[in-house]
Parts: sequence; C-alpha cells; structure tokens
Amino acid sequence: MDDWEDWQRPYRFGTIVIWPPPEIREIVNSQRQEYDPVSKSICETHITITQPLIRSLVDDEWIPIRYLLKSFSSFELRYGPLNSFLPYPCIWYEIEPRGLVLGIRTALHKTGFFNTSLSHSADFIPHMTITEGLSGPTVDEELLRRLQGESRQGSFVCNELMFIVPNEKFSFRVMEALPLGGR
Repeated sequence: MDDWEDWQRPYRFGTIVIWPPPEIREIVNSQRQEYDPVSKSICETHITITQPLIRSLVDDEWIPIRYLLKSFSSFELRYGPLNSFLPYPCIWYEIEPRGLVLGIRTALHKTGFFNTSLSHSADFIPHMTITEGLSGPTVDEELLRRLQGESRQGSFVCNELMFIVPNEKFSFRVMEALPLGGR
C-alpha cells in the first residue's frame, strides 16, 4: 500500500459493486483489456454501487448492510448504449434502472460506513466502464464512435452485490456476495 497513488488509498477497505455474470464480464473485460489494460488489471468489469468503506467492518457491522440489501428485490439490469464523460477520458455503458441503482447506493451510504466525502458522492452516474484512459488508445470522440459501433446492449438479473477489496498491488478481488431480497 505504500506505493499506492493518493486516489487509491481510500479504497483499502473495499467497496460494494454489481458484478455482472461471466458471459457479460467476458465481453466487457475483453474490451477493457484492449482499450485500457491498466484499468482492467485494477478491477474486472463491474458497476460501482458505493463509495469505499471508511474502515474495515467487524462481522456485526455487516448485519445491517445485509438486512438493508434484503429489502431490495432482485431486478433486471440493462446496460448500453455507450456514453462518455468526455473530455474526461471515460467511455462507459449506461445502466438502467438508474433510479433503483442510485436508491440502493443512497440507502447503503446512509449506514455511515462509506466515505461520502469523496468526489461524485452526490452526482454519481451508474455506469459500466470500458476505458478511463489509464492506458491504451487516446480516449476521444473517434474512439467513442468506434466502440459504439462494436458494442451491444443487453440485460441480466441482478440478485446480489459483491464486496470487493484490493490486494497490495491494488487489484480488486471479490470477498463476499451480498444477496438482495427475492432469492
């Protein structure tokens, strides 16, 4: 952790994400590997739900999080079309239902266990990233148009979230599945 960049340090205790099913991760991971291998090496395809935890939680502190997530039913998550944050170098799949994803995020943040002082806590847009410009080709309108032509839209049933934590090389790994209700 001593050689982590400043922006990485808040993530040391992990975060909660949606981990798409293998067949979708395979497709988007392939895009990430081609267009931003450094970003892909940090984390596989995911949809961020929360800001990072403020500290490592003890077992009893996970109880209200698990209980809260059970109050949300499994749902169909749709991804695509592609969009961008240009000129910030990020190309991503739009995520719907945006309101539901943001509702889960807000409810989790209200537990007080997450670092909501970080940027984009209030103006977060749910997305699934292909590239954030850490490596690979220049992220510009031309790349966005090319990827829009190559990419598809789809959906999957989201019935759980994942708690992920980075290792000492800042590569995230799934630590635990956190089921939603209706399973």
